[in-house]
Amino acid sequence: MGSLSSADFRYQDHRKRIGVRGRLWQRGGTLAALFVCASLPIYMADIASGAQRSQPDVGQTIAKVVDEFFATQPDYEKGDLIRRSQVEQAVAKVVSKGVKISEPAEITKRGLADDSFLIRELSTPSGKHFMRRLAQHSGTFSHLDRLSQIPRGQQTIRDLVHTKDGDKMIEYMATTKGGHNMSAMMAEPRGGVDLNKPTKRIYTAEDLVDALNDAVKKTKP
Repeated sequence: MGSLSSADFRYQDHRKRIGVRGRLWQRGGTLAALFVCASLPIYMADIASGAQRSQPDVGQTIAKVVDEFFATQPDYEKGDLIRRSQVEQAVAKVVSKGVKISEPAEITKRGLADDSFLIRELSTPSGKHFMRRLAQHSGTFSHLDRLSQIPRGQQTIRDLVHTKDGDKMIEYMATTKGGHNMSAMMAEPRGGVDLNKPTKRIYTAEDLVDALNDAVKKTKP
């Protein structure tokens, strides 16, 4: 067998080093890929967690600003019917706090006009008493609004306002199965309306807070 020269050993050593480096590079690349795959879900989870943490903060800001605004309104009590000009002012204050709202003007339009029948009728002393009794039950303002849109509906509301326990009729229609059936029957006569059908209006400060929170969710980052 021929003897190997020192040059041969250097050549073989060089090839071994290249081979070792290649294997190490391959292993390093595999490890890097594994690291990225393992880290990406954690990174994305951190982003999602950060978004989840920030969302309640925005919701708290909205609730605080809206509550503070209506606390400054004369003769206002929690649950009272609110008007469009108040909705507009409250939305503007929320936006001024840096809260990004999708289409704030559309939210304002959902408030009852200041000169609407319900706002006028429920601003009188008797109307306020009637309104505040209704405010204790969910869905009553929506039913009342629908009722005002059918023939003789407004006169019916006036009569109920000035009748002892007149609010009990609206409460019954809005909160009981029999009342829901009666409300649905209101759609049968010509010009009638199903009183159970949602109006998508903003009647109270609580409705406004819900509408603003929904708008925040729809707003693009």
